[in-house]
Amino acid sequence: MIDFPTTSKRVFSLSSLVSTAVSRLDKLRIFDAKDYLNLNPDVASAGVPAAEHAFYHGANEGRPLFSRARLARALGELVTEDAFNGAVFGTNQRGVEPALTAVNIYVSSLGNVFMNEIAGDLAADLRHAGINVVMLNETADIDTSRVPAVFVAPHEFFALGRGKRWMRDEIIANAFVYNTEQLQTQWFARALPVLMCARGILDISSFSARIFREAGIPSMHVEPSCGSRHVKGTEADRLHPLMRVLPEAARDMDATFDDWDARPIDVSFFGTESPRRESILARFAASLAPYSTCIYYRRKALSSSDRSPFDAAMTRIAEHVSGCSKIYLNIHRDEFSYFEWHRMVRQGMARGALVVTDPCLPHPYFKPGIHFLEEEARHIPNLLDWVLRSEDGRAKAKQLVQNALTTALSTNVQLERTRSVVDFLAAHQKKAFNA
Repeated sequence: MIDFPTTSKRVFSLSSLVSTAVSRLDKLRIFDAKDYLNLNPDVASAGVPAAEHAFYHGANEGRPLFSRARLARALGELVTEDAFNGAVFGTNQRGVEPALTAVNIYVSSLGNVFMNEIAGDLAADLRHAGINVVMLNETADIDTSRVPAVFVAPHEFFALGRGKRWMRDEIIANAFVYNTEQLQTQWFARALPVLMCARGILDISSFSARIFREAGIPSMHVEPSCGSRHVKGTEADRLHPLMRVLPEAARDMDATFDDWDARPIDVSFFGTESPRRESILARFAASLAPYSTCIYYRRKALSSSDRSPFDAAMTRIAEHVSGCSKIYLNIHRDEFSYFEWHRMVRQGMARGALVVTDPCLPHPYFKPGIHFLEEEARHIPNLLDWVLRSEDGRAKAKQLVQNALTTALSTNVQLERTRSVVDFLAAHQKKAFNA
């Protein structure tokens, strides 16, 4: 378990900061006092309001904060509402003065390598928009922190190593945080005190951004660009054991396969274990047997406290394998069917593979049947057969791959989105902290 350096009550000393944060938590569509007390029956005898206890103690102690039923209901409600209204491009603050010229981006050097990739991509986007960006980690000088500052993956940055020293009123109250975690995870719960106190939230999920905005927290949906299609492998990557078991044509990390039909791997999947994935992949085994496949199913889930020097290699290899694959599979780890941007877009679509997934929550830009294919898990083997074995299936796949590449790699569209991020930061960096 990740522990904050001390309880939230001791870390956050400003009464206005705390009262606003607790009020925000109480307003979250996914939080309910009765749910919290039912999940944590010992809290009732403490005589502390549920939201206050969750903020001060529950998040820090790793307690469950939200009922899964309420989470599912909230996400379902947002699907039927205008979930993307105001959450995609933030608050439309064009022409804000003074113009934003510089940003610090902080990401933990001890955390999940995916977060470092996201931070790097965000930095590249902002630089392309003319912003001076400095990339820093938890070892930087706290007293010279520039405003605005964006902290990527707060569940890692403020909890690992010297990042704990950054849990200060003046830092958190002025921080913009980039949340990458799904609402039902323990990592989201542990970031919650920082999220509730932040000046603004950038979120990789449009649904989470909407939920935050409803609670009075300036929030917007942000996805970074995907960078180059070509993966630059290292010599160590080329010698990795996984590379040696790939089809011969896929072992060359300098090879590119612009011809979708010529890709040497039919189906690939990279992910960590979960009971749901275990069951689904086991059922797929016989159906996948006739095809050239690469299924990397990591038995130990990657957490923010067990980073390995091999993790960076695995992300590069995953992207290389996707670039050699006709189909890149996405199977959700649990019943919450988030659109998994990192796997589906960065690792899949941007590498020219057709993404096939079980049903996802809607996405503002990428649409099933236009950019990717989605199907109930039990029918995915039939869908794979149709794509790989039929003429019309292959034709449809190529059309969707091209659509996805155009959308994922469009520099003009990404520049417009990044300018909205700049506007959002500029609009809120000077505002007083309030709900």
